[in-house]
Amino acid sequence: MLSKVDPDYTALLVVDLQNDFCSAEGALASLGSDVSPCAAAAQKIEEFLLKVRGKVSFVAFFQLVYDPGKMSESQRERLIRDGKPIICTPGTKGSELFVQPVATDFVFVKHHYSAFSNKQFQELLRERSIRTLVVTGVDTHICVEGTVREGYDLGYRMLVLSDLVATRSSELSRHENSLAMCERYFALTLESNKFLALLKTQGQAARKANT
Repeated sequence: MLSKVDPDYTALLVVDLQNDFCSAEGALASLGSDVSPCAAAAQKIEEFLLKVRGKVSFVAFFQLVYDPGKMSESQRERLIRDGKPIICTPGTKGSELFVQPVATDFVFVKHHYSAFSNKQFQELLRERSIRTLVVTGVDTHICVEGTVREGYDLGYRMLVLSDLVATRSSELSRHENSLAMCERYFALTLESNKFLALLKTQGQAARKANT
């Protein structure tokens, strides 16, 4: 599978790096969760982006916003408390991105777990003829895995960068199980440095083929 990764038809996804998930001042931290693993992953992703931009077709950030008017009844039953979501409330600092994109990055708002719930994102994938999607972000076992599963079912080659996904400390076992599930059924998992090495190798092969 890795030999078929073409950087020109590969996109990098950054899922839900938002204050409510990553910041010590966000909603989950205020509820008692240790979000330091997410903050650490966010820092690594920010550093990784400096190395990968320009080497893939594009980078896309995703911002989860629980807008009650755009949620299903089952979502409202699970996520609404006292008339509003407890996390990712529209218009709040908690729903804002923890890592800032640059001008060349895309930013998509979503109201459900999977990145594919955003139709504009799906249109961009078709416009760019994307075949491989590389996933980073939080939470591994929720929105990351949800995106990986749907992408696989839609026919995309899915890669998960294992050192650039995370969840809060209390959910560590679920994070580990999710990576194992993705590797077994839906994706390839590899570390970010190995992915960068792959891009270099594939880029050199493409240049050689064109000479």
